[in-house]
Amino acid sequence: MFLGKVVGTVWSTKKSPDLEGVRFLVVHPYDLEKEPTRNIVIVADRLGAGTGEMVICAFGKAARTAIGNQEMAIEAAVVGIVDRVDITDTVSAEMREAARQLHENGRP
Repeated sequence: MFLGKVVGTVWSTKKSPDLEGVRFLVVHPYDLEKEPTRNIVIVADRLGAGTGEMVICAFGKAARTAIGNQEMAIEAAVVGIVDRVDITDTVSAEMREAARQLHENGRP
């Protein structure tokens, strides 16, 4: 899972039949310091998240479970809308480096 900020909506008039009625958002993932990364992820949303909100997103099977259809052709979905995030100031340099390496390897 990852935290991200909703920065837009994707509109599509032609799509796979199993995606009919599913709303898609453009989400900008955060790093450990709550700063946006350079990546964006398109996520399915059934919770009604809006532009500017922080969301929790899941990948793969967890995303399809959240949407309610294991056969759906999605890879990421909103699983929560965030009210508050508390991060300790004592996150180690090793943890920050590990997060940076994950980002460089294509993970949000």
